[in-house]
Order: sequence, then structure tokens, then C-alpha cells
Amino acid sequence: MSFMESQDAAMFNLAGFTLNIEERASLFNSLVIKKEQEKLPNIYLWGKVLGIQQDYLLAQSVSESLFDRKYYYTCDSNNWFQLPEITPEEAKLAELAHGRFYGDPSYEHTIPKDYSDPNSSETKLREEKRLTALMSIINYQAQIVPRGAYYRNLDHKIIKNPNFRGLDTEDMKNIDSFLHFRDGFEVTSRTLSERIEKFDDTIDIFESIGNDEPKGAWAVNAEQEGTATIVRSLQWPGYTFVHSTSPLSYASFYYGTGQKNHNIGFML
Repeated sequence: MSFMESQDAAMFNLAGFTLNIEERASLFNSLVIKKEQEKLPNIYLWGKVLGIQQDYLLAQSVSESLFDRKYYYTCDSNNWFQLPEITPEEAKLAELAHGRFYGDPSYEHTIPKDYSDPNSSETKLREEKRLTALMSIINYQAQIVPRGAYYRNLDHKIIKNPNFRGLDTEDMKNIDSFLHFRDGFEVTSRTLSERIEKFDDTIDIFESIGNDEPKGAWAVNAEQEGTATIVRSLQWPGYTFVHSTSPLSYASFYYGTGQKNHNIGFML
């Protein structure tokens, strides 16, 4: 589902992420317990943020609408705590914080004044709220799915496609086969020529990452003789998406310091 489950952990060996059997069992068992305690519909491992003092493992629970989510963290792989909700203003503050995460949810980051806003001033933001913002921002800017994995039904609900069998070998290599998994895409933003040639309004419900700026912000690499693809974000170093057709699976995982690459335009 583009959300990492226990059976997807081995697939991420292709991308260099490894969990031994004991770590995997402990981590995913703790998520099952959290799901039952909170009576959640689901809970998925989201990623790991490397902190100065200690690291955070992060998870998310996804509502029926797919884009309304609750976020959780643990520092010991066993005890999960819900991250607080944030305001749009706090989300903007989090984007101004460029330093490392400390590893203490109560730590207060000093957010510098936004010089593009004459009314702004230096302020503080708790690390737990910065974590919430990080997960929300990466989900919006980087979380992806293969084309055809979801469709819009007659009630205009976005549904996981039970008939999806994976991308074919050629599409595995094509950046336009991978779509932003986020709400708000408007079909009218497509050009007429695109619609005539390949547009399918039932599955083209998200925007292709091939349209992202700057060009080259994504790296797409075929693996295992074309039966698997690894897609990496260069804008968010550490975000990795893996799609395999044998066995059929697709999921994403973040492993990094939680810092955006603001110099990507100079690197390409």
C-alpha cells in the first residue's frame, strides 16, 4: 500500500536497509500491540530519524480517506507514543528548522526569523511537533505509488486496486510510472496531448513525479533483471520506495536525519 508492513522488511534489503529477525519481530509485534491498544484500523512503520542523542522510529495509522493520518514514535522499539497535531503555522515553522533532530521529544528548537515575512520573529518549536511536521511534509512531497495501484470509483473514493499486478518491465524504468500519493491533483493540469495519448481518468488520479522540479530530483533504478525498482528522492535523502513484481509488493521507508536537501538545484 506504499505503507511498510512486516512482510516488506526483507524487500528493503535491496535498498541497503536491514533488520535482523529479532529486530523485525520485536518492532512489528510492538506495532500490533499499539494497534490493539488504540483500536486503530491499521498501523505501519514509516521510517527512522537519526537524532544526536537517540534515534526515533516512526509509524503512521491511515484512515479510510487515506490522507488523514495519526503519527507515532518510539525510541526503544517497544513503547509507542502519539505525536501531537500541529497548526499550519507550526508546519511553516518546522520548514525553517534546518538543524539535526536532538532525540528528545520535549527539546525546543530555536526557529530563526523568516526574513520574507516582516511580521515574523525568532520563536521556539518542540521537537515532537517538528517530527509531526516532518512526516506530513515528506508524505506530501515524497510518498509515491506505482501508476495503477489505486483508482477512483464511481463514488469518487480512492481505492486500492485489487487487480493491480505490478508495472511491466518497461514501465519499471519510466519515472512517469510513479505517482505522488497525495490528495488534490486536478486532471485539468494535464495537457490535451497527454490525455489523448495515455490518460486514463480512473487510474491517473495522482501527479507523476516526472513533473517535479528541478528535473533529476528522483533516481529510478531497476533491479533483479527488471522485476524490481528502487526510487530514491534526492530532495529528501533517505526516502526510498521499492516496487517488486515477484513477489508483488510496493512500499516506502524513510531513513535519514530529517533534513531536506536545499542545495539540490545546484547539484543537478
